[in-house]
Amino acid sequence: MSDEYRFTSPDAADGMRLPSTPAPLPPPALPPDDALTPAAAGRSLPATRPGADFVPVRRWVLEHPVELRALRSDLRDQLTASVAPSDDGDGVPDDVVLVTSELATNALAHGRTPAQVQLLLDGHEVLVVVSDGDTTHAPVLASDREAGEGGFGLQIARRLSSDVGWWADASGKHVWATFAARPTT
Repeated sequence: MSDEYRFTSPDAADGMRLPSTPAPLPPPALPPDDALTPAAAGRSLPATRPGADFVPVRRWVLEHPVELRALRSDLRDQLTASVAPSDDGDGVPDDVVLVTSELATNALAHGRTPAQVQLLLDGHEVLVVVSDGDTTHAPVLASDREAGEGGFGLQIARRLSSDVGWWADASGKHVWATFAARPTT
């Protein structure tokens, strides 16, 4: 786990010099996680980018699922320090931690490590971006599964966050979620 506070643009390689020749870009429409199953209408996660006004707060790099526990603890501590408690007592930090854990688990299980988790704020919202190096599969919402079979992380993200989406670029796949919150003063 890394405590790196430096944030790099999603369009740049992580602090590395970009090659003089452009890297090949992934296709504009990636196949679903299960490339043998046609993507049904409503199963695709919107391919969009979050707003550009967010300021980076913290970044974690994950290589193994065992690091998820420390991520959840560190993220909760960072949210407590960075986001004011809501007047109505809603569980924004709990929701952010749960969704981030689900997205990071997906990146480690289905993507290409290392996974990167970024926490950003803009004064009104919390943004979490989870990235991995897999540009061959698009995130797909689970459907037609029995309870307990797993695979509902993106469904949880859609229910608990204000907005959720993804994009791919030369550096990998990036899944993001936003949550209404105000920073501490």
